[in-house]
Amino acid sequence: MKVNVVGGGPGSIELMVNAGISAIKSADVVLTSLRLNDEFSDLNPNIKIMGIMDTIEFLKDHCDEPDLNVSVLASGDVGFYSIAATLRKHLDDNFSIELIPGISSFQYFASKIMMGYEDWKLISLHGLDRSIAPFASYYHKTFALTGGKWDVAAIISELIRVGLEDVRLYVGERLGMQGERITVDTPENLKGKTFDKLSVILIENKNHVSPYKLFKDEDYVRGKAPMTKEHVRNLSVDALSVRPSDVVWDVGAGSGGVTCALALRAHESTVYAVEMKDDALDVLNSNIRKLKTLNVEVIAGSAPDALLDLPAPHKVFLGGTTGKLEQIVDVVLDKNKNATIVANAITLETISSIIDVFKKKKLKTEIISATIAKSKKLGSYNMMMGENPIYIVKGEKDEEN
Repeated sequence: MKVNVVGGGPGSIELMVNAGISAIKSADVVLTSLRLNDEFSDLNPNIKIMGIMDTIEFLKDHCDEPDLNVSVLASGDVGFYSIAATLRKHLDDNFSIELIPGISSFQYFASKIMMGYEDWKLISLHGLDRSIAPFASYYHKTFALTGGKWDVAAIISELIRVGLEDVRLYVGERLGMQGERITVDTPENLKGKTFDKLSVILIENKNHVSPYKLFKDEDYVRGKAPMTKEHVRNLSVDALSVRPSDVVWDVGAGSGGVTCALALRAHESTVYAVEMKDDALDVLNSNIRKLKTLNVEVIAGSAPDALLDLPAPHKVFLGGTTGKLEQIVDVVLDKNKNATIVANAITLETISSIIDVFKKKKLKTEIISATIAKSKKLGSYNMMMGENPIYIVKGEKDEEN
């Protein structure tokens, strides 16, 4: 069966490519969503309105009709968060699929606000639980398709909540359709306003933080709570191999030295920093604000209880376990048996405890012993000043067990 997947562009026939118009006109049947129907019904009288899975079911039910010419009319472009990817995943070789591109929403929007999009971070929030705050924090310009729980009002509230009330927002409503409107202002000024469900948004943050920087010890606010030293911090974060989309836990976050470093690595996700001491929490929050690592969610409480309602982690750093190491590891592995865990130890007793627990939980263990010396200027000489040796212990699922 021949299936044309046609990009409908922003929603106006005049913005659709000729090849797409021809495919719609010549189709025996056109499958599309409700919001496109009114704009394109004049092209073909045989239009069926249905969702993605119903579309797949329809095609499979008619796969024994090789002469049936079907067009699937998609919103925007077939290559940008489109139904095309789902169709390719679910349809077998009995289907001959051709993709006909259209003008994407971000292309149209960029032309309307007179801006190039070569430096935009492109995301979709349809059906996702993740916050837009990480993207807005670490990218200069973030373009998002709104949808589900993340409509424009929810995005504005989220930006204000994390401290990004002064970034510049470009909101496009009903692009290419009757009633098109583009609004430019800050989240603070747009708070409480109503926007159409068919909206896109561009966030411009001129004060974004590069996720590829390394924080120095002197960058942090210091308090009474201990802080992992710079070079040990970097080794510990490297041991976790955090990817941008990873959900990360920092258990016993202290002053936030490792927390903020992890936030840079997980710059398209969230770091959950769990800390029980009030004085440490104050410094932790100060460091988050100062360093603008706004993808950190601070959890005031004691592990393991404070971990129970958190989303499953991909990576976990154990900065302090207050004698509850095994219980904490149990919660981590219950949430995600494939999670990677890193814990630091200074004393031989602590490293022995970590190894015993990791072995009991059948985790493959890797140990790094680091002895670091840093130069200190003494007159015209440089004296190497040694820091305490530290052990960095990594545990993760052993594929052989």
